[in-house]
Amino acid sequence: MTDGYPVLPDLDVWVRAFGRLDPDPRIVHGFRELVRERRVLTLGGIRQGLLARLDDERQATRLGWILSGFPEVVLRPDDHLRAAELCRRLRRGDHRLAGSAALLWAVAERIGARIWSLDRRWSELARRGAPFTSRPSVTIAPGVRDGVIAPGGRG
Repeated sequence: MTDGYPVLPDLDVWVRAFGRLDPDPRIVHGFRELVRERRVLTLGGIRQGLLARLDDERQATRLGWILSGFPEVVLRPDDHLRAAELCRRLRRGDHRLAGSAALLWAVAERIGARIWSLDRRWSELARRGAPFTSRPSVTIAPGVRDGVIAPGGRG
């Protein structure tokens, strides 16, 4: 494991990394490297959001099995209190924060992780203190540049 920070991918990143219809090569590569470095964590709500998207029971069972390999951060009562505090603080500043996003923020703060999301709203929240990254740092394997495997390289 590298000395990099743990990463909590938001639902949008999981969908782009695992989706068959519109996978993003950069997201897929970054996700793969974070998994290799054992830095990807998840929350139950993210796991449920992924499973709920599927109509086919066999796909859901398979995805459930795949997701079981990712460590799930256990929520604590204080996480919910901190999330509510974040919602109140931002509301006073005339900003809105969904409860699920506030909970993700609270957990990331507690465990020293960064939230990885493609949602532009997180950039604004980062200016207000959210532990966010739009592109987590990963160790690049030999022969890989910007998610593309060079001839003769490994991936």
